[in-house]
Amino acid sequence: MKNSKKYIAAAAAFGVAATLVAIAPAAHAEPVADGYVVVGSDTLQDVLNGLVNGTNITGTNVRINGSSVALSSFDAIGGAANIQTKPYGPVFGRPNGSGDGVKALSRSIDGASFDSATPGDIGAVVITGQVDMARSSSGGTQNANGGLLYVPFGRDGLSYAHNSTNVAFDNIDQATLKGIFEGTITTINGSPVVPVIPQAGSGTRKDFISKIGSTEAAVQGQVNAGVVKVGQEHDTRALQDGSPMPANSVTAMSAAQWVAQNTGAGQDRRGAGFKIGSPIAGVPAVTGEGAAMVPNAAFYADSTWGRNTFVIVENARVTPGDAKYDPKLANLVSSGKLANHTALPTSAGAVKQKYGFLAPSTTTAFRVNLS
Repeated sequence: MKNSKKYIAAAAAFGVAATLVAIAPAAHAEPVADGYVVVGSDTLQDVLNGLVNGTNITGTNVRINGSSVALSSFDAIGGAANIQTKPYGPVFGRPNGSGDGVKALSRSIDGASFDSATPGDIGAVVITGQVDMARSSSGGTQNANGGLLYVPFGRDGLSYAHNSTNVAFDNIDQATLKGIFEGTITTINGSPVVPVIPQAGSGTRKDFISKIGSTEAAVQGQVNAGVVKVGQEHDTRALQDGSPMPANSVTAMSAAQWVAQNTGAGQDRRGAGFKIGSPIAGVPAVTGEGAAMVPNAAFYADSTWGRNTFVIVENARVTPGDAKYDPKLANLVSSGKLANHTALPTSAGAVKQKYGFLAPSTTTAFRVNLS
């Protein structure tokens, strides 16, 4: 049985509060969508909410749609454990994280049942046609014949956040992070350290484990042993089960999310005493404070700690000539819409910058198998 404990809920995409529930039917934190639906990554949920609901964060009104067909973005966390995305559609578990979002999109395509990673969800449900896009903070294994198309969205930097008063926690290198999350290093400069890994299905979890040079098996082994705690990605207020975040915690943190939470662009999920660190000596992940905080381009450009993020669609639906081709969905992921990276204040690219994302290192989309 899945863990049914509640974790701290962030505001829902449409600002309607609801509590997690353990059984269905569920109250819905978001209204059903008369248009396209995107789910998945917590890293991208705030910026997608801004783009699809409309924002004036650049000084002018910006809202993205697919040739007058609205896109609804369902948060990875917050609101009910179960959601209904489309009129008359089934209730199913809220996709929590990149991996969960890609699986939901895949099950929407192939008709197999989907079971989300959200604690207390309804369980396996057939969700054919209920999801049109996924948000992802990580890439996938390329396959020229794959059914999914990964479209570069923006560049992020992946670092860590901590709540220690010991200044040695501000710069923890890659090898030390590996030891912390594999349980072989238990103190930093005399202070005990508590590793906190994001929930299963998180793209940030997957990326962080890879970047520190560890494996899912090694880290999960330490979770099972009680050494590594489990949190909700980018929420430093509490562990996933709702218990307080321990002192001297170290947890994966998207630099873009940290920027957005500090500037007010995104949902503020900062726990008391937390700050962002850097695994690269002399290269902070972000610069500036408060509303003036911005990404550090040098950190984002690093070949280890920088990462591209993606919006994902079914390849057939955006391929002219295919029987499933949907020109309005194709328009939505075009360079003039979600794949835009310009700095014009009327563009999606300018909105992304306000949320802490820079232009991706490549604009070339690629195909991946269904998950």
